[in-house]
Amino acid sequence: MQWSKRKKKVESFFSEVVKGRVELRSTRYRDSHDEEGRGSITFDKNEIWNMCTVSFYSTEFERINEIVSRENISPYEAQKIAHEELVREGELNQYTFYDSLDEFSNNSIESSLTSENLLIRCLAMLDSRVGKRRFKTYDLTQESKKVIQFYKIRCDCEGWSKPAW
Repeated sequence: MQWSKRKKKVESFFSEVVKGRVELRSTRYRDSHDEEGRGSITFDKNEIWNMCTVSFYSTEFERINEIVSRENISPYEAQKIAHEELVREGELNQYTFYDSLDEFSNNSIESSLTSENLLIRCLAMLDSRVGKRRFKTYDLTQESKKVIQFYKIRCDCEGWSKPAW
């Protein structure tokens, strides 16, 4: 799918007051090897999440070496473990960013709120299908800092008071 269509589809789920303040962005570096790029999310024109493929590969390489020495397994086996760990931690590359956006736009809101994918849960915080009552009762005690950050963004945009945790 073209980036512009993917972006438009995902941002169409955003609450009206969030639209225009939170933006999905994507850039391809034509002179880089394989034309790698990056995805990002901005809030009021300030980048809040960077998903650069080149940076991801560097971090993944370090993690693979760490796993190989720690668990005494092959680099091939360690790569899968490293990739899954990094995605769980919110370290994404551009391709995972795209896959997550596609999955989000095809999921129900219930699936998005309980997804194992951190990016999908964050986007669900901005989704208009989550009404005020449901949003206010959402339990964030076991959530990551990223999800809480997106929760606060929605509260700020909507003018809702943030719960004291």
